[in-house]
Amino acid sequence: MKKPFYLKKVKRKSGVVYLYKLNKESGVVSRDETIFHSTGQSSKAKAEVYVLKIIEEKKKQRIAINLTLREYAEPFYLWDKCPHIRRLLDENKSITKRYANIQRQTLEKYIFKDQIADMMISDIRRADVLDFRSRLLKRTGERTVNRVIGILKLIFKEGIYREELDRDPTVGIGEIKYQKKITGIFSVDELKRLFPENSFGPWAGLLDYACFLLAATTGMRRGEILGLHWRNVDLDNGIIHIVEAWKGGDEIGEPKWNQKRVAPLPERTIQVLSQLREDSIRTNPDDYVFCYDDGQRLGETWWKKHFQNAMKKAGIETRARNLKPHSFRHTLNTLLRDAGQDPAKIRATLGWRQERTQDGYTHWQAEHLRQQADIIDGVF
Repeated sequence: MKKPFYLKKVKRKSGVVYLYKLNKESGVVSRDETIFHSTGQSSKAKAEVYVLKIIEEKKKQRIAINLTLREYAEPFYLWDKCPHIRRLLDENKSITKRYANIQRQTLEKYIFKDQIADMMISDIRRADVLDFRSRLLKRTGERTVNRVIGILKLIFKEGIYREELDRDPTVGIGEIKYQKKITGIFSVDELKRLFPENSFGPWAGLLDYACFLLAATTGMRRGEILGLHWRNVDLDNGIIHIVEAWKGGDEIGEPKWNQKRVAPLPERTIQVLSQLREDSIRTNPDDYVFCYDDGQRLGETWWKKHFQNAMKKAGIETRARNLKPHSFRHTLNTLLRDAGQDPAKIRATLGWRQERTQDGYTHWQAEHLRQQADIIDGVF
């Protein structure tokens, strides 16, 4: 039986090397190739293995380009099937099941329900992607459109990376600009109203008060707070070891960006957490700090509901100012920077690697800028 390729041994200054070209028996070219390519191998046996691997990859590519977009994208963001997720996990990179589920829902809702999903993946051109984007803009907002196109880009990019696809029609398609809604921050007076010294203020009780005081004084994220165990709270030394976070469902993993860190606790927060531990029936090292009496961790619904109830009781408008629990993190960063604290130390505490990330959490308000007027007054 005729081999699916030809080999040619040539001598070069660097030594012997085998060249190859494919023929029609390979099943991946319609006629014999006219040009020899280098295998980079000096051994005939290794050269044959190299060429057979090339043929196998080309066969996979031919299979892929004969699929519709729906068929090719079917395994994406399914945790146990997605090639992208598998590659990230193999490379010890971070991705959560919650994020994968959200992306999967977006894929099914917007891409699989559009006519582009039934196009042959080899037939999709940049014009088709642009037309798809225009259809999306009629259905939803710019932010969602950018997310959907981002998923489409990832599918093609992964296909190119795995050499299953030979072209990417999403290259050169940029994001749609839109006015991003800036996260609001709390004023100092509002923080004092929310967390008075001698009462629980607008909060339902000690549990609520302690939970959101921790957010306000350490900048910890929701998942880091709701996934916090007593074993990671060192009240004697006034620190919290942030080494894990709740990711959604029953998933507990490392903090965002795998940034394990230590957060210092102010004296008020130490006192409140000490009181919470005294009053709680769940104080074993493996117990959640914030949980129900049966030990079950508090969840997203509890978090949102109790925050909104407190804001309403305190008379703080949240919708117009885009205030949310994550605003405590923005507020803390802004206050610490305004007080002249070392930005690098703030990033270490809040779990950021880059300065530009921190800048996105800095929102100078009038109360932070008043000192500039005082300096100018001194000049004149």
